[in-house]
Order: sequence, then C-alpha cells, then structure tokens
Amino acid sequence: MTFLEHANAHGLIIKDLISDGRWHRVPTVDKPRKRNGAYLFDGARGVVKNWATMEDFSGWPERGQKIERIDPLKIERIRRENILKQQAQHKRVAVVAQYNINSAKLQKHSYLERKGFPDELGLVLAGDLLVPMRDFRTMNVLSLQRISAGGEKKFMTGGQTKGAVYVIGRKRNSAGRIFCEGYATGLSIRAALDYMRQPVEVWVCFSASNMVYVSDKVGGRRYVVADNDASGTGQKAAESIGLPWMMPDTIGQDFNDLHQSEGLGACVKLLRGLLAERQTA
Repeated sequence: MTFLEHANAHGLIIKDLISDGRWHRVPTVDKPRKRNGAYLFDGARGVVKNWATMEDFSGWPERGQKIERIDPLKIERIRRENILKQQAQHKRVAVVAQYNINSAKLQKHSYLERKGFPDELGLVLAGDLLVPMRDFRTMNVLSLQRISAGGEKKFMTGGQTKGAVYVIGRKRNSAGRIFCEGYATGLSIRAALDYMRQPVEVWVCFSASNMVYVSDKVGGRRYVVADNDASGTGQKAAESIGLPWMMPDTIGQDFNDLHQSEGLGACVKLLRGLLAERQTA
C-alpha cells in the first residue's frame, strides 16, 4: 500500500502530494468542502489524521514494509508540536467565543422565525445568531456556530468541534438525552417533548460524526434523532451508534423540516415511538 492509498483509506483527499516533512491540511471524504484532514510525508514515512473520524494519528508504512529511511523521532516530535499548537489555538478561540457570547444580546432572529420559532430568543451579535459550542464533559465554551440572517452557518476558524454540544432543556432530573445534529432540529425536538411533558434533554452535536463521538461518551438513557440525508450520512451514523433512533421518512428532511411541513403532531408521534423503544446499547 502506498502512502496515498493509506491516506485515502482514512478518508483524506490529496490532489498534489507534498513530501517536505511538514503538515498539510486537506479535505476529507466526509467534509469535502473543509480541510478536516492532515498529512505529513517526507518521501519515506508519513502520518495522516482525519479529525472527524480518527482518535489518533496513523503512521505509514505499515509494519513489515521496507523503506529507505526512517526517522520516527522527528515524526513524533512534529506530531507533539502540532498537538500543542492546536491546543493553544483552541484556547484562543474559546476565549474569543466567550467574549462574543458576553457581548451578544437575547433577541429574536429571522433564522428562528423561518424555522418556526418567531418568539424564540437567541444570542444575537452583529446580526448573527450565536449558538454556543460547549465541551460535553465540562460545559465550558469551546467555540461558536454563527448563523446569519440568510441562514448561512459558520464555525469559528480553528475552534474545537469534536466533543462540542449545545444542550437544550438541561434538567436536574433528566429522564434521558436525545442527540441530534442541528440547532433548529433540536428546537423542534424540544417543542415535541414539551408537548409530551417529557423531561428529556436535547443535545445538539453539530455534525453526524460528532454525534457518534459524544453519544458514546455519556451514560443514561440515550436516543438519536437523525437527519434523513440524501447521502445516507445521518442514517449510517445513527445505525453505528447502536441506540434507539428515528428520522423523518422523507429523504432530505430533518426533524425541523418535518415540524414545518406536517406540524408538531407528526413530531410527537415519532418521538413517542422512539422513547418507547428499549435501549440496548
């Protein structure tokens, strides 16, 4: 297996391989519009990382494969240096995110109105709706998702997204947690839960891969509401988690789409069925 094949096997998309022994960010199969992957290659040895799917780095060549030269100490040093740089960057972004949250005001927002929540108040700064992204363990602010009046969503550059959540309806005596991807989806789930008078928290995870990661790290009764993506990403993620899950029947819909097209009753019906399922994972 060549280094390119090794990188491709981990989901990295490398168009022009650079063998200068430095880290290079590249798109990935699951995030083709972002540079969510990284590789280092010096012509003889290499390391790859897909930040969405890999817990650690993966070295090349594989054990037993002959190479012309080996410099594992250099690769390990570079790996550690990059981890420290990333951690420092995450801290800087977290500080800016908290400052923006403190500067924002609770207001109505056109995005929330379009999503069926005209009276919902959100954190608004410079015309953007801010959705805090918090560490699922400590609930400390990690970063932000900014949603413009036109609905464009952006994460803070260099911010930590893995393990980040936004919890809606946090409760002391929670009867469980429902994991989902998007903020509007979470609001629709909350609306259905309120109608049912179910004390269940909603954990917005911002992506399918992060939903998989976070849901595996917490305990208690857990459920998943997936997006019915045309690509099948949401369904695959939900199935891989191994918890009770559901999604709208219509391809291309998320739970908020269902809420708006068929009303709260349709959402309540699906959630009742989901909460009635026995957790096996």
